[in-house]
Amino acid sequence: MKRVALFFVVMLSGLLLTSCKTSPPGPISIPLATPPIISETPQYPQDLRGAQLYRIVSGKSWVHILVYRGGKLANLGHNHVISSQSINGYIWRHQQPALCGFDIAVPVDDLVVDNNDARAAEGAAFPLNVPDSARQGTMHNMLSAALLDSQRYPTIRLQSANVSQHDSALSVVVNIAIKDQIHLYSLPVTVAGDEHELHVHGEFTMKQTDFGIKPFSIAMGALLVQDELQIKFDLLADAVQ
Repeated sequence: MKRVALFFVVMLSGLLLTSCKTSPPGPISIPLATPPIISETPQYPQDLRGAQLYRIVSGKSWVHILVYRGGKLANLGHNHVISSQSINGYIWRHQQPALCGFDIAVPVDDLVVDNNDARAAEGAAFPLNVPDSARQGTMHNMLSAALLDSQRYPTIRLQSANVSQHDSALSVVVNIAIKDQIHLYSLPVTVAGDEHELHVHGEFTMKQTDFGIKPFSIAMGALLVQDELQIKFDLLADAVQ
C-alpha cells in the first residue's frame, strides 16, 4: 500500500486498517459487568439441561470486519474487509432462551485481508482488486505485536453471557476477548433451523479503543482509521449426535 494509505487495527475482531467516509450505523450497548475468564479453546456445558448441541461448520461459516477510513484526507485511503471462514466452536439451543449459549473461536492467523469475494459482498464502498502489496502490508501490521500480537494471542474468542427473547427478537450478551482484554456487548441475532442444523446471523459495531488499541492516524488526524468497526457474521452449525 502507498505510504499515504492507512493501515488498520482489526477486531472481532482489534484492527488497524484504512477506513471509510461514513461511520457504520447502530452502536451497541456495553452492559456493566465483569466478564469471566474464557478458556483457551471452545467448550460446552457438561450438563446441557436438555439443550441440543451444535458444532460450527468451519468453511461454511464466515465473519466480516469492516474497517472505515476517515479524516479530511479520507479519499487517499481505502475501506477494508477483514474476513475469516476458519471459525470453530459450539452452540447449544434450548426452548428456554436463558439455557441457550455458545463458545466460539476465530484464529487470528487465518484472518484474510481484502478477499475479492468478501469485498464484493459488502458493496460499492469496497471496490475490488486491492493490490497484493497493500494486502500483505496490512496483514503484516495486523498480526504484529503492536496490534493483534498473534504469536501471544492466537485467537479471538466470543462466549455467551446471557440469551434472552423480547417479542420475536433474540438478544445475546457476549464476552469478546481480543488479546488480553475482555468486554461485554449486547447484540440482536436471527436464528433458524431444526434439530439437525442451525443458522445464526447478526451484525454489530465495536470500538478499537475498548480493547486498548489506538486507531491509526497521520497528519494530525487528517487521515485516520475510524474507531468504530462493523462486524457481520453468518454461522452454520450441525447437530452433535
